[in-house]
Amino acid sequence: MTSSEPELLDPEQQEVVLAAGHLHPGMLFLRMLDGFRQALLPVILGIVTQQLWLGFVAVGFFLLAMVYALARYLTFQYRLTSEELVTREGILHRQERRIPVNRIQDLNFESTLVRRMVGLVVVSVETASGQGSEAKLDSLSRQDAELLREALQRCRSGPSKEDLPEPEETLLYRASASDLTLLGLTNNRLGAIIFAFFGILELADQFGMSDRVGGVATSLYERLALFSPPLMVAIFAAVLFLVLLAGWFLSIMASFVMFHGFTLTLREDVLQRRFGLITTRAQTLPRKKVQRVILGQPLLRRLMRMMVLRADSAGSGMDEKQEARGGRDIIAPLTSARIGESLVPWLLPGFDLGQFAWRQVSPRVVLRIFLKGVLWCLIGIVATAPMVGLWSLLALTVLPLAWLIGFLSYQNLAYARAPDHFGFRWGILGRYRAVVPLRKVQGAVLRAGPLERLLGLASLTVYVAGGSATTQMNLPREEAEQLKIEIARYAAHSLFVW
Repeated sequence: MTSSEPELLDPEQQEVVLAAGHLHPGMLFLRMLDGFRQALLPVILGIVTQQLWLGFVAVGFFLLAMVYALARYLTFQYRLTSEELVTREGILHRQERRIPVNRIQDLNFESTLVRRMVGLVVVSVETASGQGSEAKLDSLSRQDAELLREALQRCRSGPSKEDLPEPEETLLYRASASDLTLLGLTNNRLGAIIFAFFGILELADQFGMSDRVGGVATSLYERLALFSPPLMVAIFAAVLFLVLLAGWFLSIMASFVMFHGFTLTLREDVLQRRFGLITTRAQTLPRKKVQRVILGQPLLRRLMRMMVLRADSAGSGMDEKQEARGGRDIIAPLTSARIGESLVPWLLPGFDLGQFAWRQVSPRVVLRIFLKGVLWCLIGIVATAPMVGLWSLLALTVLPLAWLIGFLSYQNLAYARAPDHFGFRWGILGRYRAVVPLRKVQGAVLRAGPLERLLGLASLTVYVAGGSATTQMNLPREEAEQLKIEIARYAAHSLFVW
């Protein structure tokens, strides 16, 4: 059985042990279910094809998996002291991992539907290593997980605060059903339906049913050909609408499954996010660990004055798409621009987004993008002229489009400088803003390609902990150089806190 006994004395280190324990025995049940699920298909195939050896191999792998799970359950233990979190496991190959408390970025809870039935959670310990979870306690009871988190927060608070009353949580934001519905409606799921359609065709081909599917498609086409052109257009429009409707439905369902019950609270100086319908997640984020705040408004959400609010912390080891799929960087999945902007000071204490005076980049960005369009236009004409002749001149239609993209980019591209923060703004039809605390800056890099150098432009990239980078493009070369020096000088003379 697991146990969490605060205020024990560790005989090895002579330190106060704030929490200690083992994995919950329910993990063996979960591993057994996983083993059954993985062995079921080979066993069925072995019976159907009368290849019994497949079943024996599957049973063998199942037994090996259970032996490994039993060994992990018997040997895994964790211990939290005021200095570090220690995990140990292994029989033949012993492994001990020590994580300093002041390096722990985040403590995330995740519980699938099956785990909730057994009363278990997965606790992931994030640091600034940039390699994902530094440690994973994959089967703790809910009570032990909560005790571990409370002990960690008490340890961070310092000994002088241990005897104070339990701090209260302040609710900062709660996602409503209308927010999640709008999130689904403004997400694009049409691509997923198209890929699913081609996946069905490929599956039919694998099972030798492609001829039958092709025959059905041909028969359907022949029947549609009997209708008049206006009726054909109406049928096509109806099918397209149904596809879009299906995409919206799937997207709305995905939004509710991911972010159902989303709440953002603040307890002392730690942000807490709880959300999920099937898999529930509880993620903590100390405010002092915030490396970057992003306010995203794609075109449709910008027209509706809605936005998604994200915050980066060091050490997730994931790219932006991976983080978005797990909701790890989400502060508000979708909310009004007013509420989203009002949440920024809670993430960056002492900062006011209204203090930013945005300054547009060089108008030469329009010329730069237009010249790139000219280059692609010439390549298109030269490449297609031998095949289509004068029709290759259609590539000239790229030129007005390139100018329009350049003009729209210029309207959105801007930067801002506050005493302790730097702001980025970019987009074409949508608009995105990022705020970086200057004390978190790891480096500033200036880049300029041949065309940029010709036009006197440069791009400034600012790096923060964990690999997250933000780039401001099309700055005048002199301004970019001056900003790089100012940002680097500020970072060099400020106290960095992970």
